[in-house]
Amino acid sequence: MLEWTLRSAAQPITWAFSFCFTCIVVGRFPYLNKWTGFLLVAAPAYGALQASPNLTPNLQLNDIFSRFVIILFSHMVALSFMKYDYTNITGNEKESIDQSWKAGWKRAYNARGIGQTWENPYLWPKQKNTAIFAKSASKVTFKDEPVQVLQSRHSLATRDRWSAVLIRLGYMCLNYTLMNLYYEFRVSATFGSFTAADLSPEKEVILRRAIKQIFTKDTFTTPITGREITIRAFLAANKFIPDYLTLSAFHDIMAIIFIASGVDQSWEWPPLFGSLTHAYTMRGFWSRFWHRAIYKPFNFHASTFTRLLGVPQGTSFSRILNNCLVFFLSTIMHGIVLQAHGSSRAWGRGTLVFWGVQPLSFVLEGVVQSQWKQLKKSSLWWMDQTIMSIFERVIGYMWVAAWLMWITPKSVFGLMS
Repeated sequence: MLEWTLRSAAQPITWAFSFCFTCIVVGRFPYLNKWTGFLLVAAPAYGALQASPNLTPNLQLNDIFSRFVIILFSHMVALSFMKYDYTNITGNEKESIDQSWKAGWKRAYNARGIGQTWENPYLWPKQKNTAIFAKSASKVTFKDEPVQVLQSRHSLATRDRWSAVLIRLGYMCLNYTLMNLYYEFRVSATFGSFTAADLSPEKEVILRRAIKQIFTKDTFTTPITGREITIRAFLAANKFIPDYLTLSAFHDIMAIIFIASGVDQSWEWPPLFGSLTHAYTMRGFWSRFWHRAIYKPFNFHASTFTRLLGVPQGTSFSRILNNCLVFFLSTIMHGIVLQAHGSSRAWGRGTLVFWGVQPLSFVLEGVVQSQWKQLKKSSLWWMDQTIMSIFERVIGYMWVAAWLMWITPKSVFGLMS
């Protein structure tokens, strides 16, 4: 990347604003012809993606923006082609046909479907949808009896404008501080401790080495050590912690801007990430803990493809197949971003293995959980349910940690080799 200047960034900035504004225009007219909507966003999306590596002097920010372009483009295509129900979650018909710029913003930059009938569930902790918050804000009568709203004094969903802004400002500062502390730790841990031997090609494989080391008496040139386990744990954590802290901070910044300006209300900005307490299975890790900005648009594209193949939707097989395709699309997204940023290994096993193999963890979990349920019912029915629940959670967290420590180094080594 050449030395960054405002003049050199003029073209990337122009493409970025052009794409973002076009998305609002398409979102403003929800009943626009689907191909018209697609064509309107395609060209600026391509330009913004190609120019994204030079958008700012911060390489991580450029990488995030590249992913943002792909996710937003995917959402806009889904918005144009999917027969979305544009009725607000409150059922307000007037709001459902609103074609103001504000409504365009809410449709375009809303990949999780917040406030819509197709929103992702449990965006707010312990609250399946935002219906109760939307009701209190719009004073609209519901057809269905809503669930009780959380009464916690810590609930951001029910805060007024300036209280929500101040609390999010605190979260933003906390995330920014933790991010800086983590980067300082990462630099010292990486350059102060790692050696070439720690990242040698032999260290990529661990499962087969572990089996041989435990069940044979052969002498190994690269035995598994505590140091290797620690490094794998660090690599796994490093795959997610920077994104978690950085994206959370940017999410809070955007929430502060749009809540303070009165465009949005506090309940329309649920946390970007879920609670870590749900991450005791890999399915829970991706569906309840990690951000779900890609789920609706990517799942639309996946289900469209399987529907064209004649696969009946709503079955267990179609859900598994669609999940596999969602991760396949995620693989493509990360490969495109790496290629746009000049990586010569964008489509190597470092990208393909990490994202492409994730659905395997769902299958393994499903098999084990099925057998475990049968065992509990037949032989362990007498055990205390609280103790059993704690045991399952502990084993679950250990499984998630083990899976990530197994799969993440394959991505890191693959991008290095």
